[in-house]
Amino acid sequence: MIALITVSISAIGGILLGLPSAYFGGWTDMLVMRGVDIMLSFPYILLTLAVVAMLGPSLTNAMIAIGVAGMPGYARLARSQILSVREEDFVTAARSVGADDLRIMVAHVLPNVLSTLLVYITLQAPGTLLSAAALSFLGLGAQPPMPEWGAMMVNSRTFLASAPWAVLAPGLTIFAVILGLNVFGNALRDVLDPRVG
Repeated sequence: MIALITVSISAIGGILLGLPSAYFGGWTDMLVMRGVDIMLSFPYILLTLAVVAMLGPSLTNAMIAIGVAGMPGYARLARSQILSVREEDFVTAARSVGADDLRIMVAHVLPNVLSTLLVYITLQAPGTLLSAAALSFLGLGAQPPMPEWGAMMVNSRTFLASAPWAVLAPGLTIFAVILGLNVFGNALRDVLDPRVG
C-alpha cells in the first residue's frame, strides 16, 4: 500500500508537471523546470523530513512527503521523453485534423511515453518502501499501534539480545520485497525495451 500510494503521488504529480512543460515549451517549460530544479536542490531525505515536519508524524503524511519528494524525477523523465515524442509525425497529423492540445497530450503523446515511465515506477517503488521504513524508524512515519516494518524494527530493538528474530523478521521482509521489486523492474525494462530483441 505504501509503495503504491507514494509512487502514484510521485508519478501523477511528475507527469502533470512534465507533460505541459515539454509539450508547450517556452515560458511554461522554463517556469516548471526551474521549480523542479529548486526541489532537486534539496537532498531527498531532507525534503522528505521537511514535509513530514510541516504535516506532522503519521503514515499518511509520510506517504505524502515521500510522494512529493519523488515528483521532480518523474517530471524530468516525462519531459525528456515528451520532448522527442512531440516532434513525431503522428502528433503533427493529429494537430492537422483539428485535435486540440489537451487531446493530443492525453491521447497521443502520453501513451507513447508510458512504457518508460512504467519501468521507472517499478524501479522507484523499492526506494519509497525504504524511505517509509526509515521515517517510521525515526518516529516520523507510522505511529503505534499501526503495524509497519520500520516501526516494528524500532519497537523491537530493545529485545535485540534476547529475541533477535523480532528485528530480523521485518528487516528481512523489507529486504525480500525490495529485491523482488527490483527484479520485477529489471524484467519489465527488458520486456518493454524496443532495443532488446
